[in-house]
Amino acid sequence: MNARRRGGSSGLGRAALGGLLWWVASALTGACETPQSGSSSTVLPELRVESAAPKPVLPGTRLRVRGAGFVGPEVASFRVRLEGTRGGVPVRVDLEPLVFAPDEMVLPVDASVAAALVRDGEHFTGELVLERTPRLAGPVDTVRLALDFDTRTTLEPRLDGAAPLELRPGSALTLSGDGFLHPAEGLSLVAFDGAFTTDAPAVVTEIHGLQVPAAPPDALRRDALELTMTPDIFGVRPGTFVGSLTVHNVANTQPEPQVSAPLSPGPLSLRRPVIDALTPLSASRGQRVEVQGDGLLPPDGLLQAGTLLVLEGRFTPRRGAALDLTGVNALALFPDEHPDNRSAAFVLRVSTDTEGHLTGLGQQAGVFEGVLTPLVFSGSDTVLGEGIELTFTVGAPRQWVWLNFLPTFDDALALFGLEAERDAVIARILAVTARDYAGVNVAFATTPPEQFDEYAIVEIGAEDPNGTHLFGLDNTAGKDVGNRRFDDVIGGFNADTRARGFAAFGGIFPAEMLSFSPRLGDSPLTSARFDDIFGELAPPLGGVAAGPGEAQAGGDRGQVIAEAVRVLGNLIGSTISHEVGHSLGLAAVDGLFHNAGDNPGWLMDAGIFRPFEERAELDGQGPSFFSPNNRDYLEQILPESP
Repeated sequence: MNARRRGGSSGLGRAALGGLLWWVASALTGACETPQSGSSSTVLPELRVESAAPKPVLPGTRLRVRGAGFVGPEVASFRVRLEGTRGGVPVRVDLEPLVFAPDEMVLPVDASVAAALVRDGEHFTGELVLERTPRLAGPVDTVRLALDFDTRTTLEPRLDGAAPLELRPGSALTLSGDGFLHPAEGLSLVAFDGAFTTDAPAVVTEIHGLQVPAAPPDALRRDALELTMTPDIFGVRPGTFVGSLTVHNVANTQPEPQVSAPLSPGPLSLRRPVIDALTPLSASRGQRVEVQGDGLLPPDGLLQAGTLLVLEGRFTPRRGAALDLTGVNALALFPDEHPDNRSAAFVLRVSTDTEGHLTGLGQQAGVFEGVLTPLVFSGSDTVLGEGIELTFTVGAPRQWVWLNFLPTFDDALALFGLEAERDAVIARILAVTARDYAGVNVAFATTPPEQFDEYAIVEIGAEDPNGTHLFGLDNTAGKDVGNRRFDDVIGGFNADTRARGFAAFGGIFPAEMLSFSPRLGDSPLTSARFDDIFGELAPPLGGVAAGPGEAQAGGDRGQVIAEAVRVLGNLIGSTISHEVGHSLGLAAVDGLFHNAGDNPGWLMDAGIFRPFEERAELDGQGPSFFSPNNRDYLEQILPESP
């Protein structure tokens, strides 16, 4: 379980204190040895302003001030104002910062600011004044930036050109010119007037008065507009538009639009989508595969539009007969990720058919040989694009397991006196889990595995939140015979498990293992050997916690620490192996979750039959192992070499 510790009663929040300490550390390490220009503080970074844009300024404009030293509000407060004249009249206006970044501050020209600052066609000359006041004691820093700009209530757009002239579904069309509005100031609409003619068979569609919202791609400039060629403009079928474009500016404070002169850019062509590359060319179940191309239309529910990735060819499994994936048998994959029209990604997923059998490209290892083609659709219109020939290898399914060590794990280590040996304990845990699952296609990692969207998670914390003092609990939804699920979470709260009458919070609970001590627990599993191992280190047993580097120093103390690390890693590691075994469908006996009876050394025996010495690998007992029938089951569902 995640835990959040409360700070003291100081009025300064933890975030503010953390931010201030960061700046103090920077100063002490030489990041700023002497006060910089524009800053009299030796703690906060130099305060500097360099530019403010865009110009002219309208009601709703968001002035973006570039510079340095814009620390967060938890560290310092800011006052910003414009001082000068507008049309010869003195002006002083306060502005409220909207967004902070280390090198940028956004100042909105809201209604009250616009009422004092903006007069159509009048020019402002003066300064932007920026004051920074530290939250704690320190001098106020002030910097100034000379400014002059026109103020307008609206802008008259000018349209000079359009590019590119060859487009694909979802492409960006960029218009050059000047006087374009940013979204906070109003709307710049691009109007199309002409005709779109599809390629064979030729169908002509007249387009008049169609207006499409557009926005400048750069928040600091007004000389370009960008719009996305969504299917509601030309559709998705290849063809050519001949006609003119105009820009209509509709400012927030002006109901009448300002319209540019028309531009005839030449024929605008809409081409078929294309796939250029697929990476990687070898993947396994749950892995993400990237697709690069152009015209790969992202999904749009309103327009009922999107892209399917069609695999057509032949799949030859490592075992069994080849599958014909041509014609009506072709595989159509809907992308799992689709950030833009040049990239998409799909995950090798497995689903269950109507007869309960697993099916899907990631279900078994083999090789696909054929073509990957994009299919773009919008409503009832579909367009098959240009694909690539490829050979794609599907690897044997591998179950990845992310061991997520929660912040409370450190609290558990502290109880054993081993917080200073955190890395060594985790290394031993990984060694134990790797050993237990050797020969089975299961892999453990301490970070989410890259390129995989389907993986199991095991949360390792401290105490059992169920109050039952378990060492670990698989709280996933039911016995997963055959490991049909690759994304189990052993941790957190599972409402389905609670509804079935079982403890709902899952995970690994190392702090509960203190109950092995006869001095701290009274269960049948207590052992004097626990106190032998941890008595010198565990504070609850009167021990003195290991300090940094003590284990490496050697000697009797170093040996005690090293042995405690080994034993605790064994205890936690074997518990993880046991609970992961449950999530994979063990024990491999119908209707049972554990092996029947007491079988010395068998990892999936019930906890009462797994004594401390066996788990800790002491006195010739252990390491635990999967029983023959459990091992056969694991190698059947997750073979390393199918």
